[in-house]
Amino acid sequence: MQSRLFRFFISGEEKEIFPGSRLWKFALSGKNTEDFVLTIGDYFSAARQFLLKNDVALLKSGLESVFNAPVQTDQISKIVVFLEKHGALYHPLKIQVAVSESQTCSFVLNGAVSNPGLSLIGNEHDLISRLNQAYSKHYLPRVFGIDFIKTDNGRVGFFLGEWFDGYKEFHVTENQDRRQIVIWEADGSCHYILETDALDIYQEISRILTYYYDLETFEQIFPWHHAAGDFIVRQEGGSTHVRLITVRGYASLTEFADGEADKKVHILPSLMFFFLNLTLRMRLDRLNGTGKTVMLGEGVIKATIEGFLKGLDEKSTAYDFGDLRSVFIEFFWQFKLEQIIGIMENILESCHPESSEINLLEQHLESHCRILQSIFKNL
Repeated sequence: MQSRLFRFFISGEEKEIFPGSRLWKFALSGKNTEDFVLTIGDYFSAARQFLLKNDVALLKSGLESVFNAPVQTDQISKIVVFLEKHGALYHPLKIQVAVSESQTCSFVLNGAVSNPGLSLIGNEHDLISRLNQAYSKHYLPRVFGIDFIKTDNGRVGFFLGEWFDGYKEFHVTENQDRRQIVIWEADGSCHYILETDALDIYQEISRILTYYYDLETFEQIFPWHHAAGDFIVRQEGGSTHVRLITVRGYASLTEFADGEADKKVHILPSLMFFFLNLTLRMRLDRLNGTGKTVMLGEGVIKATIEGFLKGLDEKSTAYDFGDLRSVFIEFFWQFKLEQIIGIMENILESCHPESSEINLLEQHLESHCRILQSIFKNL
């Protein structure tokens, strides 16, 4: 396979990036120093090495999964690599593959270069793979393999995964005290919708996180954050579709989950802890993803509850615990406002929000709990 099989671009730049060009030599971090640092060219070269390894075995595995048919190496006519963005831990690449000049397919190549990212990437690949095998519905990307590439200026970890076509990142934004949700289009433009019109997005996120909550082991996807772009959305034909693109952790957050002979007595208390934490986290975002931490409006609380209860309806068919929606609502009714606030305060202590988030959550904690209690009284 010849080197011109590959073409390299940076999203937002019209021209192709070649070895020797200014951007090829630019630091991946965006900060050039006198020290040896990993360059954009180093990163592209490492990605090419990863994709070519073992006769493009991982790429063919992904293509065969998409097309549901065998793919030969000589059928791959072009591989276009786009450097999409720079996250706190990963530098995602979009990989567009042309097969036999007639079909194209896109993948994501998540790459880590920092020590925190390199420490996480293998675990994340394995967690996504595990959850895809354990759950019949797939809201996570399929993953096709992981490897680590050595370069002259550092080590890069990559894993290849499914690219969700048509899905976009979204965040809360403010303009002259008007709160809206901005959906970022692929061409760099923005689509604005009122926060009240975006409630279906938050309801679906709540349902998905509840879907992946394990009632018997209390394991859950955590941490997650809107500001990090963990969830992406596609809206079409009046329907809202949401996908989760990362899993940084999957474990129980409740201390009484370990060392108990009969964990069934803790199913509802653990579920309560999960639910209350969910309602708080759902309301947190940063303006435009990177700005000031803000709390989303009160309508998000009701959307979160509706998504959670829909998730319980799905679980009622998989677990022999009866009508989980009714059981949980009756369980919630047992708690007075002061008790709910107390549990919420324990959540803040145990889940370690950032300092900017803690201050904001503490300001809204009592009103948040009052709204929760009011909604449940009417269920």
